[in-house]
Amino acid sequence: MASTATSTTPSAAPPTSRLAAPSAAAAPKLASIEAARALAALAVVLMHATHLMRVPQFSGHVTLGGMFDFGYVGVDFFFVLSGFIITYVHHAELGQGASRWPGYLWKRFVRVFPIYWLILAMTAVPSLLSRWLTGRATMSEFGADDIPGTLLLWIGGQPPEYVGVAWSLQYEVLFYLSFCALLLHLRAGLALYGLWAVLVVAQAFGALPGEPLPLKLGDPHCLQFLMGVAVGLIARRAALPLWRHQRAAVALIFVGAVLYERLGPSGAHAFGGRVALGLASALVLATLVAWERRAPVRVPAVLTQLGAASYSLYLGHCLLINIALALLVKAGIYRALPEALTFCFAVAFAVAGCWLIGRWIELPVVAWRRRRSQAGVPLIRRYRRSRPPARCA
Repeated sequence: MASTATSTTPSAAPPTSRLAAPSAAAAPKLASIEAARALAALAVVLMHATHLMRVPQFSGHVTLGGMFDFGYVGVDFFFVLSGFIITYVHHAELGQGASRWPGYLWKRFVRVFPIYWLILAMTAVPSLLSRWLTGRATMSEFGADDIPGTLLLWIGGQPPEYVGVAWSLQYEVLFYLSFCALLLHLRAGLALYGLWAVLVVAQAFGALPGEPLPLKLGDPHCLQFLMGVAVGLIARRAALPLWRHQRAAVALIFVGAVLYERLGPSGAHAFGGRVALGLASALVLATLVAWERRAPVRVPAVLTQLGAASYSLYLGHCLLINIALALLVKAGIYRALPEALTFCFAVAFAVAGCWLIGRWIELPVVAWRRRRSQAGVPLIRRYRRSRPPARCA
């Protein structure tokens, strides 16, 4: 999922169990959260790989007994992470007024759409070309009513075509737009967010009359985003505890939330399970922040690098898994290979390919946007100082 990267070095803090709240300075980079982002993306990749192999021209069934069917919880974690990071990174801008909107929205646009449009083109163009080459209407599967939902990721439009995971980006765009309320006026924005949370719960329990809230505002994923916002605010304004066995306890709580979501009395994808995953993810993030403040957390470099490119991995893995499987079929060795080996090859191919996309396209775009933003600040200041005073007519 798209999100603003957090800075480079964690801030050092005294080795105490309860640490001072951070200052309003720029947000430090949290390596452990980059690693968590990578693991969440990998969980989604593993789940999709087993299901993409089920089509008739491949294995014809969900492979490995569906052992990675829980992988969708990575998306739930991403929704909480999105609320956390956007609040943690933009904390100094909260309540600063509408003047913050253009810069903020530009950053969000550059972070989300260029790579999405690239993956969309890589997925859609071959499909449209094949239809054209076989004499079928190239646009019959993509109408004008698909443009808002597919090209612009507008959640009020049709479900997105071609890039299957883009449905979650529609929520992200909605969340990013809603965050403008906090930039405009912090207290009023928090009041609106509180009302939003109440309405989500009320809709889940059937307490709202009439139709469901528009734009999927009543979906439990919205509540997960709001949980992330709450953790981001607390992390930037208060001291977070880190008790002796907290990390192990939170890990067990997260596993328990996954099991409850999958096997609970209401079944998978129910409101209670989504709430449990959201709360557990929020606890994970709070614990990681507290851990980073206690001492810099060392994580394998491969996870931090993959976490930095996790958006490319999330967007492009289905396309590259299908390409890997098709290559094995074309080579005539798909049926000859053990199913587990085919699965590992497809996953490795997708992860490596998406990492390259992230390394050579996504991250340079982000770096360009950051340089442009930093260069723009002094230019604006010089322009304002050089302007002559206004004259009365």
